[in-house]
Amino acid sequence: MDKPLACIEISSDSIKLLIGYELGGNACVLYTKEKEIPGCIEDGKIVDMANLVKGLEEFHTITDDVAKLKINIAEACLVLPSLGLQVYQNNKTTNVVSPEGLIAKVDIANVVSLVNKEAVPDGNEILDIIPDEFVLDKGQRFANPPIGEKSNSLTIRAKVHALPHETVYQYKSALNQAGYRLKKTCVAAYCYSELFKSYKDLPQSYVLVDIGAKLTTVSLIGAGSPYASLFFAKGGDHLTQEIADSFTILPAEAKKLKEDYGYDERKISFDPPICSGSDAAGNPCSFFQKDLNAIMLSYLEDYESLLSNAIAQLLGKYGAKFDSLPLVLTGGGSKLNGLLPLLSKSFPKREIHLVIPRSIGARDPRYASLLGLVLASSGYTGSLEDNFKGVVAVSRQNVKGKDANNPGDDVL
Repeated sequence: MDKPLACIEISSDSIKLLIGYELGGNACVLYTKEKEIPGCIEDGKIVDMANLVKGLEEFHTITDDVAKLKINIAEACLVLPSLGLQVYQNNKTTNVVSPEGLIAKVDIANVVSLVNKEAVPDGNEILDIIPDEFVLDKGQRFANPPIGEKSNSLTIRAKVHALPHETVYQYKSALNQAGYRLKKTCVAAYCYSELFKSYKDLPQSYVLVDIGAKLTTVSLIGAGSPYASLFFAKGGDHLTQEIADSFTILPAEAKKLKEDYGYDERKISFDPPICSGSDAAGNPCSFFQKDLNAIMLSYLEDYESLLSNAIAQLLGKYGAKFDSLPLVLTGGGSKLNGLLPLLSKSFPKREIHLVIPRSIGARDPRYASLLGLVLASSGYTGSLEDNFKGVVAVSRQNVKGKDANNPGDDVL
């Protein structure tokens, strides 16, 4: 069991924190917390850094009297959005430093450093280097760093995750300004793929559809690894606003209607109104499930068109062989009642999986990427953070100890 990790995600509408650890290949949850940050993020870009930093600072000290929990967080792992994600394959070889030909940590650092030095196009920045395998001079292959094995050379075959420089800089800067040491950063699509690999009943190759509050991100996952992502500006908040405008009610009321009722075509003998509002002329009136269904159908017609275009663009260069690739839905917007059968009609050739996380304490799709980050951060995967430190440790673990100023508190 690894020591607990503090994992943070900054999304369009909120900051989410999950404290957990890996056990037997599964993510175990100790604590979760969420704080809304209206107006801080637009189209994945930070537009109000001051208020975002202020919100992040509130996560330094976690106090829960019911759970008798108090934790001070100084170090955190961060999920970055998949917006603009580019994935490159890279192979590099280095000579082993030891005269005896025994592979040491310095050789792992050297070969990963060769990959890191390679320029990536279009102003992107390398976020992480994920080894597929390490190969020795006699052809032996290892999934993990072959420390202590004998070889004159060491080859790494790795996937390089790159994001636009501005995105990486903004999000890392927010954590740094809020006073956190940044332990590891991973792109959201990779975090999802790491979590879903641990669910043996899910496909390993699929189209990932992450439905957020204001954006939907569509990613190609092949054999459990992300290959490409794109996004469009349509999410759960847009449906909330359409309901609010149609019924002339507050967005908070519209959000509750969306979450409580969703799309429901069941015929029932007793059909009470679901809310009171105003019609187009401003006259008070009552609205029923059929009225909510009509709004949702109109919304989903536009949404399905955008999603179909995004999938076609994402998979276009691969030809017809991926026409039946399954869809895996995640994100807060995927919880919408009635979404699955409606999307099934639009994508009859594809299996559709709606994934609810299986970790006790975070059984909500909004926390799926953070659960994946726990798994991604719990073992050596070639992260740049470790390489900057000279690969001093193969496993990544937070240090849990006592704060000198408050000996009774745990420190992450």
